[in-house]
Formats: sequence, structure tokens, C-alpha cells
Amino acid sequence: MQRLFTIFFILFSLICFGGYITITYTVQPGDTLIDIARKFKVSPSTILDWNNLSNATKLKVGQQLIIPQPEGYLYTVVKGDNLYTIAKRFFTTVSDIMIANNLTSDTIRVGQRLFIPASSIGKAFNREKGYIWPVFGTLSSPFGYRIHPITKKYSFHSGIDISAPEGTPVFASTSGVVTFAGENGGYGLMVEIKSGNVVTRYAHLSKITVYVGQNVSQGTLIGRVGSTGLTTGPHLHFEIVVAGNATNPLAYLPSSNNIYVLKETAGAVGGE
Repeated sequence: MQRLFTIFFILFSLICFGGYITITYTVQPGDTLIDIARKFKVSPSTILDWNNLSNATKLKVGQQLIIPQPEGYLYTVVKGDNLYTIAKRFFTTVSDIMIANNLTSDTIRVGQRLFIPASSIGKAFNREKGYIWPVFGTLSSPFGYRIHPITKKYSFHSGIDISAPEGTPVFASTSGVVTFAGENGGYGLMVEIKSGNVVTRYAHLSKITVYVGQNVSQGTLIGRVGSTGLTTGPHLHFEIVVAGNATNPLAYLPSSNNIYVLKETAGAVGGE
């Protein structure tokens, strides 16, 4: 019995927080990311979001991974935030965030870490068309020819730019297989997902939470907004390429006035 007790603490250690716990799991010989994800009933994207892994497909024996239970993600409050703006970024509700974090009031503070349950994410996705908005933000640069904000040259913009704060979650606009996940020149950290003859690209990320070969569903967390590559600030560059031809993503997405479809009043105090 003592030996089993010792093994448990070698493989797992638990830390309890407000409405969730984190398990620290020690990688064993033969472990793969997908095996560990299945063991704890979480998505590989969740493990990647919580851990800084240099290579998601080659785990090291003895490496320690933090895994949340239940499955979910952390968000750190920044100045100007309120529970409603945070709910919109995760396409969830204020009540879900309050319950998950045992909040008795809607007051939040800068630097506070909030847990967002995976089960609540996506309640506000607008699925009226075949694609969902990959991030909640503001359209800052359209598709087509423009004066490049950095080079100042007249050039073709092969996607749209969606302005959002650093760390805002980015979700797969449609399902498919990840064909690229890494750094790509001026795109910075980029994810590419292929579905039939359609490729979607998500660029300038601060973090990537998928790996090449991963099958992702629409709404899977694939990374976080950043400003890597050639940018003037944090935003998501989003492309839809059909049969090798760049197309205007706005033709496939719901109206930009209806990115978040829940009708909920703010009623939340901004971060201090």
C-alpha cells in the first residue's frame, strides 16, 4: 500500500483552486500527448495551452505537465476588462465564469486569473454559416489591395486582420487537419488547417496549441492572439484559401455585427 501511495505522488500531484484543480503529471516511457489527453479526458490543445512544450510530438520521460480538471483555460485580467468582455472572448457567459471561479460579485481586478471551463466555451459561437469567427475582436484591415502598414507599399492583403488583445483565444473556424504549426516569416507563429480543398490560416499568434497532423473540430482552441512576425500590434490575420485561391473570409463568415450571438447585459465592473 505504501508503494502504491508513493507511485501516485511520483506520477501525480494535485493543486486545488477555486472551481478547479490542476494535476501535475510526470511523463512516463511510451507516453504520447494524445495518450495523456485521453487519460485525463482533455483535448491535446488544453495540455499545449497550459504547458510550454518545445515539441508536442516528442515528450521527454520525466517531463512534468500541468493538466486542469475539469478541462478549461486560464485568462489573466487586464486593465479595462469586465466579466462581459472576457465572456465574449471565450464565447461563453458571465454566469459560467462566475460559477467556475466561485465569484459572489462581478468585481474583478487586474492580474486576477480566471478559469474558463471548456464545457462553457462556444455557447455564443454564431454558426449560421459554415464558418465561425475565429476570434472575438474588431475588423482592422480588409481583404484585398491596400497600403501595407509597415512597408508602406501598395500590396495585396490575402486575408483579414482582426484586432484583439494579446492572449485572446483563437478558435478553429472550421474542422480539418493541422498541416502547419510553427513560425512562418512575416506571418510569425501560424497555424494552417486543411479541410478538403479549403485551407484556413491563422497568423501572428503568441502561442500555438495544436500540432501538425492533429484533427481539430470547429471551435477547437488553436492558439492565442499575439504580434509575432511583421505586425504593428496584437491581432489575428485570418485567411481562407479555396482550391489554391485566396478568397475574402467575410464572404464565408457571419456578419461582423453578430460575432457573439448571446443576448446578455454587461453588469460587470472593469478591472482596476
